[in-house]
Amino acid sequence: SPSRAERLYWLSRAHHQMRPQEKDTAKARAAANRAAQDELARHVSRLKQVGVDALVGDESRRRTRHAIRAAALEAAYTEVGYKDAAPIVAHELAAAAAREAMGEPPPQPIEAAAEAAADEAAVAEAATEAAAADAEAALHARCDSLFVEQAFAPLLETLTAALSSGRGAPEQLLWRAARACKKLAEAEDPKSEVRMEHLRDGLEYATRALEAAPELGAAHKWYAILLGTRPGSTADKIKSSFAVKQHFDRAAELDPADPTSRHLVGLWCYEVARLSWLERKAASALFASPPEATYQEAYTHLSHAERLEPGFYANNRLLLAKCCSEMGQRQEARDWLPPGPPVEAR
Repeated sequence: SPSRAERLYWLSRAHHQMRPQEKDTAKARAAANRAAQDELARHVSRLKQVGVDALVGDESRRRTRHAIRAAALEAAYTEVGYKDAAPIVAHELAAAAAREAMGEPPPQPIEAAAEAAADEAAVAEAATEAAAADAEAALHARCDSLFVEQAFAPLLETLTAALSSGRGAPEQLLWRAARACKKLAEAEDPKSEVRMEHLRDGLEYATRALEAAPELGAAHKWYAILLGTRPGSTADKIKSSFAVKQHFDRAAELDPADPTSRHLVGLWCYEVARLSWLERKAASALFASPPEATYQEAYTHLSHAERLEPGFYANNRLLLAKCCSEMGQRQEARDWLPPGPPVEAR
């Protein structure tokens, strides 16, 4: 958390002298507000097409606010640039624009908060809380940036250090650690002990994330993914497949705007639908009610994911093409074939 000297610095006259000129700030404010309104309209319209209300539910509102703020921030940067305190101003304007677009009260500027608070302790407490929230957001952004860069080992080190120090909400760090372990395992030989160790660690992180936040979609998603990689007998794998499907369904329910969760439900249905006759007989011998799914069910979920975010994952389109082919819909199968090589899903 910032020291008293640092807090006073950000409230000082010198800091405000480094801010952009008022005319540029006014242009940036107007641009941010326009971008926020435009992005809100696009986001709401896109999700409405698949039956999702972008403004209902904490997770949906968080995703919507994030999309709006990103658009507003880009617009603000265009006007104020990146020098001196311009990034601070751009973030302030983007946050205010996003909240205004969503009908939420604007964030109180730190100057107004300082003037309104007669008690210095109250100002210090507010500044500390804001700094902690900013630090947590910055940590998550840094981790997500490392994931995009495929720097999975440094990512896991960053996450484990943050968990050890107690920084931020543990569930947000734990599911990201589970994801990093899964990616590290994929780089190892399929039969190596190192791979198995990464997968065991990943499942442990995902389990802890689920225990810490049972209503977090990402925790259910990565728990199911890691559970599906656990080695075992055919009976063990069939038994775990029920739990995998249950957690994929729950992830899609908790985070209806996430195309990857919906894709994973479709992938599960596709894999079950393509089981051979011999595999089905083996499953029937082990369980009174073995897992069942059809290509039509797989198609329904995969096409839902595509409508949520068109082109988010080339393999989603490839699976849609395979489903159509299995159902005898040859022309639609060709239409779904992705134009380029498969890319990694988020």
